Amino acid sequence: MVDWPTKLPSAFAEREMERFKKMVDDGVAVAVPAALDYCQRYNCRPPKWLLAASVSMLCTLMKGEEPRKRGRATNHISRYRQDQIDYSRWSTVVWVRESQLELAKQAEDIKDRTDYPASWRQDRERLAAWYGHTLDRAFRCAAALLEGNESFGSPDAIKRSYFKVIRIQRDPRQATRYGYIDVHFLPKLGLKWEPLVRPGRKLEPLYNIPI
Repeated sequence: MVDWPTKLPSAFAEREMERFKKMVDDGVAVAVPAALDYCQRYNCRPPKWLLAASVSMLCTLMKGEEPRKRGRATNHISRYRQDQIDYSRWSTVVWVRESQLELAKQAEDIKDRTDYPASWRQDRERLAAWYGHTLDRAFRCAAALLEGNESFGSPDAIKRSYFKVIRIQRDPRQATRYGYIDVHFLPKLGLKWEPLVRPGRKLEPLYNIPI
C-alpha cells in the first residue's frame, strides 16, 4: 500500500468529512468509525456531527441492540461487504463493456494495415473476440476476471449485482452505499482490499482463459 502523509490540507479534510457525513446521513453506518479513523490518521479535528454520531453508535452497541433484519446483511459490516462485492462486480462489467468497444475498434482499424506486425493484428483480433460485444458476454468475462477474488461469482451472480448497483445508484438516498473508505481502515472491520488479480495464476493473454 502507498504510505500516505500524516497531515492533509484543511480544505481537503473538510471535503472528506462532508463525504463521510453524506454517507452517514444515508445510513452507511461503517462511515462513522471510518471518519474517526480518518481524523486520527491525518490529525484532523472531528466535526461536531461526527462526535454526536459516534456517541449514538457507542450507546447502541453498549445496549446490545440487535439488528431488526436477519439474513446475509444483518449487520452494518456484512452489508458494507456485500455492497462492495456488488460494486466490484458492477465496475468490472463496466470496464469490460468499455474494453469491448475499444478492442473492436482497434481490431477493425489495423486489420488491413501492413505496417503493423501480423502477430499484433492477430493478438488484437483474438482479444476482441474474447471480450465479445454483448452484455451477457461481459458478465461471463467479468466472472473470469474475478476468479480468486472475494467478488467472484457466476455470470448470473455478476448480472444480479450489476443491475442491483444500477438500481441503487438511481436513488440519491442510497447511492452513497458505494462510497469509498480508506483501505487502511478496512482491516479494522475485518475486511480487506483486493486488487483485480487472479491469485496464483501466471500472467497470460486473456484469450487463453476459457469462459
